[in-house]
Formats: sequence, C-alpha cells, structure tokens
Amino acid sequence: MSSIRIHIACRRLPRSLLLMSLALLCGSILCVPAIARAADQSAGFDTNCAMCHQLNAAGVPGQFPRLAGRMGKIASTAAGRNYLERVVLFGMIGGITVDDTPIVGGVMPSFASLSDQDLADALDYIVSLDDAGKSHWQGAVFKPADIAGARAGKQLSPAEVHGLRAAAIGSKSP
Repeated sequence: MSSIRIHIACRRLPRSLLLMSLALLCGSILCVPAIARAADQSAGFDTNCAMCHQLNAAGVPGQFPRLAGRMGKIASTAAGRNYLERVVLFGMIGGITVDDTPIVGGVMPSFASLSDQDLADALDYIVSLDDAGKSHWQGAVFKPADIAGARAGKQLSPAEVHGLRAAAIGSKSP
C-alpha cells in the first residue's frame, strides 16, 4: 500500500524537482567515501599524534613542530617522503627549527608498532593539511607498501633519521 502512495506522490511532483532531488542524493553518496577516508586518517592522527602536535597539526611553538601546511611541501620530493616514512617508523632526536623557532633537544618517538596502513593514513592526513589545519584531500601520497618497504630496509637510529632531514628539506624549514 505504501509503495502505491509513493508512486502517486511522485507523479504529482514536477519532474525537475524529482531530478534535482535524485542528483543531490547521488552527489552526496559519491562524496561519502572521500569524507570517510579523511575521517579515518584524522582518527589515526588524533589517536597517535595529536597529543604532541595538537589537533589539526598546529603544534606548540618551541616544543612540538607545526605539521599543518609544511608536510605537503616536504612530501613533494622523494627525499621528503623517504624522510617522513622513517620519522614515523624510527623516531627522531635532535634540534630543529620550525617557523623560525628552535626546538632544542626535540624527541619524536617511533610509531613502528602501528600498522603500515595506519602510518600511511596518518602521513596522508598531515600532507593534506593547509597552514590552518584544514584538509584538502587529493588522494594517497603514501601507500602501506611504501611504509612496508621502509620498515624492511635499513633500521635507523633516531639520530640517523635527524641526519636525513637536511637532505629532505634543505637548510630552510618549510
């Protein structure tokens, strides 16, 4: 009985309204995977990284570096992606300068206990952030296979990872 009512109601609505409603519904369904993917990445970052780097990767000047708006620039080169993969896998120790503010004696722990997928998602999330911490998802930059390859390669000390930084970003921090 209810399907008859819906059919009758649909015949009464103007065709353009029905088409517009259908287009809106289909458009929103197409956006759901991208929104869900960004939420998955944010969840991994929020759970494992935000305690230090803060929500939206804003950082704490002089203590924990801002990641928002910087990591996408670093990840734009092979050396930068190599560096970022190893930072999350092996950690890093040593002073750095971010936004003209030195972070002396900085220590980032290893997150090698996380899965390759979790690390790739967290990295993809931070490289998608603009300076204000808003995500502009353009697709995966890091794949679980990339993390697995770095994990299977030479194990680095946190000080050795710090040494990769100069090759990845040069003398001026993005």
